[in-house]
Parts: sequence; C-alpha cells; structure tokens
Amino acid sequence: KSPSVCNREAGGVFVATSPAMKERLLRLQNGNRGFGDQADRVLVITSRLDTFLTTGERYQAWIDGGMFAMSLVYALHSLGVGSCCLNWSVDPTLDRSIHAIPGIPADHAVIMMLAIGNLPSELRVAQSPRRPVDEVLHFL
Repeated sequence: KSPSVCNREAGGVFVATSPAMKERLLRLQNGNRGFGDQADRVLVITSRLDTFLTTGERYQAWIDGGMFAMSLVYALHSLGVGSCCLNWSVDPTLDRSIHAIPGIPADHAVIMMLAIGNLPSELRVAQSPRRPVDEVLHFL
C-alpha cells in the first residue's frame, strides 16, 4: 500500500530465516550488537533500480524505498510484530558484499535491514527526545 513514484512499486523484501543467513547479514550491518541475535527474522529492504529511468530520478530509489520500509514497519506493528530498523549507509565494498549473497540481485539498491520478531511481554526501548513541532513545521 506504500506510495511510489508513478506507481512503479520498486520496493522489495528479502527474508532471512535460517540462523546462518541471519548471522551473515547481521555481521555486515554494524548497528545490531547486543540484540541482533534475538531477531526471529532479518529482512533486507530493497528498491529496484531498473524502475527509475533518468538522472532526475537518481535519488528516487531511496525515497520510495524509505517510504516502502516505513509502510512495512507500520504493517508489522499492526500485526503485533516488533521491528528494529537497521541502517545500511555503507561504502561500496560492503554494499557489494550483500549483493554477493545469492538471491539479492545487483539491480536492487539495499535501503536498510529490519530485525523483526515477536515482542516479549516486557522490554526496554531506547528513546530519544523529539524536536518540537515549531522546529520542524515552517510556513512559506
């Protein structure tokens, strides 16, 4: 249900279920130490580059991919599935490493990973203060 430019629907999800594949993916991502091993599944969120045609659309894969990821997080939450967004801001060498994994095509830009699973009845969550509305809302 996520919006996309010209309804191209470039978003994709690759699901790691085996312990070996989850560990392999999490080793490539450096922000999951201390909790990543507790994920029931690890998702790789992508955006198909072949759906964007001109240099004017050079950032669209990440814009659409980000909205797709957000919609997926909200959908999982509505089903009671917990999630933790794991960034994928990496250098090209590491990006090539994830594309070397069978099943993740080279023409899919990796947007992020998502650790997901059933929520325990009690847990601690990191929380950051949010900026006030007057710092983010501007009238022209």
